[in-house]
Amino acid sequence: MTSAELITNHIPSLQLTDQVRLALNYMQDHHVTELPVLENQTYKGMVHEEELQDAGDDEIVEPYLHPGRPAQVNPADFFLVPLKLMHQLQLSLLPVVKEDGELMGVITQEELLQAASHYNAASVPGGIVILQMSPNSFYISEIGRIVESNNAKIIHLNTWTDTSTGELMVAIKVNKNDIQDILSSFERYQYNVIQYFGENLSEEELKVNYDHLMNYLNI
Repeated sequence: MTSAELITNHIPSLQLTDQVRLALNYMQDHHVTELPVLENQTYKGMVHEEELQDAGDDEIVEPYLHPGRPAQVNPADFFLVPLKLMHQLQLSLLPVVKEDGELMGVITQEELLQAASHYNAASVPGGIVILQMSPNSFYISEIGRIVESNNAKIIHLNTWTDTSTGELMVAIKVNKNDIQDILSSFERYQYNVIQYFGENLSEEELKVNYDHLMNYLNI
């Protein structure tokens, strides 16, 4: 899934000479904290709500553009690129810009979270098990056998390191909600189950998987 496939066109852009009042109204109407600024159709950067709130309503937005390379992604970038950039910069949207500087549109947090949910299977019904172990004890084949011995399959697996302990964290999404037998098997094989979700709580699953994906991307 590329950046171009996630573009939304309902968020307006600004011109360099537009007034701060207009920018703030757009941000409020569309529930965003940034907007792209153009000179004709060429992308010049973004303005941020926090800085515009201290400006006069009749001022133009050009002086409030951020200096340096503007935050943007290429249309061909895989969706993990804007996901990581938006998370690092704490943005509500991210412009998608062609090589010649033309703005194609923007990606919002909503589109990226939906893409992440498909990527890590958060939108698929099933249970989540989170294990903690020594990195030397991680054998994906053994974990897979334990899950399959309980008439289930792994539909997503994600790992990250707990920086405070050095332990490996393993999040497993399986294709059934009733995971009590799987939990019992992991405990029988002396795996440390630190958290699990046995119901199809889509919002909670999405948040958990999104946080895990962010941890992975920040390694």
